[in-house]
Amino acid sequence: MCKDSQIYYANSLNDIFYQMKSIPGIRLVSGCTQKKHIPAVSLCVRNIEELNFSRKYERFFEFGPEITLSSILKIDPAKLPHVFYEAVKSIANTNIRNIATLAGNICADDFYHTLVAPLVALDAKLEIQSRDKTEYIQMAKFNGIPKDFVLTKVIVPTDDWEVAFFKKLGPLHAIDRNSASFVFLANTVKGQLSNLKIAFAGPFCLRSFDLENSLVGSYLPLTRTSIEDFLKLAEETYDSESAKTKVPPILKNQFLNLLKYSIEQLT
Repeated sequence: MCKDSQIYYANSLNDIFYQMKSIPGIRLVSGCTQKKHIPAVSLCVRNIEELNFSRKYERFFEFGPEITLSSILKIDPAKLPHVFYEAVKSIANTNIRNIATLAGNICADDFYHTLVAPLVALDAKLEIQSRDKTEYIQMAKFNGIPKDFVLTKVIVPTDDWEVAFFKKLGPLHAIDRNSASFVFLANTVKGQLSNLKIAFAGPFCLRSFDLENSLVGSYLPLTRTSIEDFLKLAEETYDSESAKTKVPPILKNQFLNLLKYSIEQLT
């Protein structure tokens, strides 16, 4: 920590808005498990009860952004989406998960961390609030909290999936340039692939509706030709999406291998 760091504390959501308006350049922080340096002027939001909750509804979960990862793991796994639960469980260790928060994982500045791929694949939504209004952002379109807004809720659908596969790449309990997360979700109806969702996140984030729709409606088992064509399209999509980011070559091979493995589970 810098000796000149100034740390303020908020007790409520309204308190956050007041201090954001009153103190120029203030940055919100919580567990700080990923930060090597605390911002020069920071606002700790860790102990705000209205941002720390979990609520189960018929078709979705609502989480407060300040809920810890350990608190999520205390929920009955049968009630949570499998890929989301497995992703949370894969993060660091118990001591870190006791401190790390949901918001801290999905709002990292420089990298798409472990929970991004599951939330993108599950079509999760983020609720953000300013002093005057509330807005919602699809996780697939999320690229940071807008100025003067605060993340107030993470909404995670709990639809059932016949095939639900999550894989974390890179170091087991750390994040580096070789890290990424892969999610594959699929449902079938009467021998046809009725729904497909694929997400990959690390140095960049990939979710292509064109790629998914290229297989939706196909009859199972898939032919070798259709699998090869799909993997070729997936490679082109990966190259296009990663073109502006420096990505270790091994991640491309891992993505395609995981995709091939997942597709073969349908046949």
